[in-house]
Amino acid sequence: MLLCEGERMGHNFCGTIRSFLLILAMSTCCLTAAPPDLQARVEQLEKNYVTMKEHLEAKIIDLETKVGRLEAKIEVQDSLLAVLEKGHDPLIDNVAISRPHRQIAILRTCHEINIANPSYPSGMYWIDPDGQGIGDPPIHVYCDMEAPEADESNWWFDAVKGTTSILHDSESEMDIGSCTEPGCYSRQIKYNASDVQIQALIQFSENCAQNIEYRCRKSLYKYNGTVYAWWYGKDGKRKEFPSSTNCVNLDDTEKLERDFIDERDTVPYTRFRFSNPFKGSGKHKVSRLRCHGNAKTVAMPRSCDDLWRIGHTLNGIYSVRGDKQIETVFCQFDKRSNERDFQKKIGYQDIKTKSIYFYVQKDKHFTERNVPLPFERSIANIGWAMDLGSGVFTAPVNGTYFFSFAGLAQFPMLTGPDPVPVQRELGANLYKNGGRIAISQVNKGYLVYPDNLSPITLQSTISLQAGDKVWIQIYIGISGGFLYGDRQWRNPGSHTHFNGWLLEEEI
Repeated sequence: MLLCEGERMGHNFCGTIRSFLLILAMSTCCLTAAPPDLQARVEQLEKNYVTMKEHLEAKIIDLETKVGRLEAKIEVQDSLLAVLEKGHDPLIDNVAISRPHRQIAILRTCHEINIANPSYPSGMYWIDPDGQGIGDPPIHVYCDMEAPEADESNWWFDAVKGTTSILHDSESEMDIGSCTEPGCYSRQIKYNASDVQIQALIQFSENCAQNIEYRCRKSLYKYNGTVYAWWYGKDGKRKEFPSSTNCVNLDDTEKLERDFIDERDTVPYTRFRFSNPFKGSGKHKVSRLRCHGNAKTVAMPRSCDDLWRIGHTLNGIYSVRGDKQIETVFCQFDKRSNERDFQKKIGYQDIKTKSIYFYVQKDKHFTERNVPLPFERSIANIGWAMDLGSGVFTAPVNGTYFFSFAGLAQFPMLTGPDPVPVQRELGANLYKNGGRIAISQVNKGYLVYPDNLSPITLQSTISLQAGDKVWIQIYIGISGGFLYGDRQWRNPGSHTHFNGWLLEEEI
């Protein structure tokens, strides 16, 4: 009798089933007194009944699929009527309800349509996520131009204005039948859009999600370690339903289980596998794939894929941001990002947005230790990154910098009738944010009459972030050593000087 409970089955068809079952029951009652040949015929009749039952169940599933498609078509017609009743001309407004018949701009998502004209009503629209004139043909989708409150139909999704919904053939509730082997019921989801267009929409959107509702009565996802139901997403990998669900108990009450996915690499659902091992019942209903918003893009594109997301669709040569330089690439947008030759690197342009360099000198002796070495004279300070009075260089941009320091260490001679030898040493360091980067020093040992002047030099190439600080300071000065700084007035020049410049900016 279960086969005749559906509203769509005809009375004659149900009568036939009842008559067949009545004959089977009468035959069974007389089986004990029947001759052997009659018993064989009854057994054959039972086998025929099982075959017929399985055939009819398959027919019911097929009819439910057709009903789902008819309901989708009715919804399209209702949307068309709603648009026409509001006084919109679909072709003139470029929101064609039927396939466009002339060359007019077709936007990529319902979000873009809503931004272009917020007065458009909810309904069926043509969009072309992979770009008009290239790739696959436009697709017919439902655009929700309102932001409805959460209810049973969208509890799992943040409904916002301009939400794109892709229809498919499994939106109505479908019975999984009575097969008992794990995953014996299989349902592939066929969408009203190509895989290319679906993936383009997902890439364009801020978020995409989809849910499934499953009404179960003794139809379990998993029992005693055996998995009876699972599903597949875009990645083609088998995935099990959560173990903490309503459909894990063998009681005889019907329960509703809901699950959803919103991972960009997994949506949409592509196939479901169910089983009915304990002769209960199971019915599934899959929502449309819904996407909303625009995916975030970087301010400066780094690839052809970024350019495509921004909206570029014309094949050609573009400049993109590389790791260190502006690179030139050829983008072939009539291919997909995962296809060969979608992007070809041509070269790069070495572009520096700022000129940064300095050269400073000292005019005075300096003996103080553990403080930045100040300077009195600026020969060049392009970019104003060097503070002359404090002697501190502050990096204005991220990049690689070169620094060079040269000084003259002076040690006074010992005086007195019988001078005692002492150690003579002077050192200078290069510091970055208080951490020592490079060391240079002179050591005269224990001498009474050392060489009076000795040069100190150091160089270093450093990677700096904007705001990093660099300076020189004396870290050791024994027995009166100091940096000689008197300027030669007759022969201009300084014995102690510091310079640096930006080698390469990080963009």
